[in-house]
Amino acid sequence: METQSNQNNGSTTLKVIIGVLILALIALGTWTYSMQNNNEDTLENMTGEKTEIQNELAALRAEYDVEIAKGTELSDELIEARDRIIVMQKQISTLEPNVAALKNLRKELGMVKNERETLRNRITMLERENEKLVKVNDSTNQVLSSELASSAIKSSKIDSLNTTSQGDRAKAALLIPTNFTLKGMIIRNSGKQIENDKARRVDDLKVCFTLPTNSFSKTGVSSFYLQVINPDNNVLGLRKNVQLDNENLTYSKIVQFNYKGTELDICELVGAAEDEIVKGTYRVNLYNGNKRVSSSELSLR
Repeated sequence: METQSNQNNGSTTLKVIIGVLILALIALGTWTYSMQNNNEDTLENMTGEKTEIQNELAALRAEYDVEIAKGTELSDELIEARDRIIVMQKQISTLEPNVAALKNLRKELGMVKNERETLRNRITMLERENEKLVKVNDSTNQVLSSELASSAIKSSKIDSLNTTSQGDRAKAALLIPTNFTLKGMIIRNSGKQIENDKARRVDDLKVCFTLPTNSFSKTGVSSFYLQVINPDNNVLGLRKNVQLDNENLTYSKIVQFNYKGTELDICELVGAAEDEIVKGTYRVNLYNGNKRVSSSELSLR
């Protein structure tokens, strides 16, 4: 009887053990299935976050491309920032998404965004300063032009036309340009011109000015002598000589135009050789016959 009782107790214990094992296997299967689903969801979320980071980098790169094309004073810094984004894009394209990698990516993206915001603020400040300088320059030139024209007209009216001297008439008729500027230009293959002040990037120089309305000046095709002198004291462009009232003038270019008595805007490339474009201050003079009617300076970095 004792032996049979022991056998019954052993059988019961075995059944309990088997039951516990079955429950453990069920729990393990449930946990494994749950973990697999969670891992798939996590991987999908990380892949989506990787794509989002790639999209943000692409948008930032596009913004830099637009700013670089403008040729601002910050072009070199903008190019360096864009190149860092290009490197990140290449690294991310081959990166397998994981928690550690995405954490580093988010950190680098934050640094890139902060750098972009800093450069954007600097560009805005430069644009505002340039706008102020242009307004001041235009206002000054307009006042000067108005005073010169007014002075010439007043001089011509001091006496009647029959008694006015030839000198007064010539003074009143003299065309005095306004808004006279010299700029460094990058010349694209397409012909597009972009202003720049870095000597190593400049392909040529461009002079722009405005001829004001002057009823005393003769109309028709006329010309000015343009002279541009680089920091090495060399005349750029044609370097041809002309004799003006017993004085020899070496000029860079003859600027021809068709004046009709009304305001006329003129811009001309100097035609400078690239090896003559160096860092420093350039002087530019404009001659109407033997009269120097405008002058300006340009500094290239």
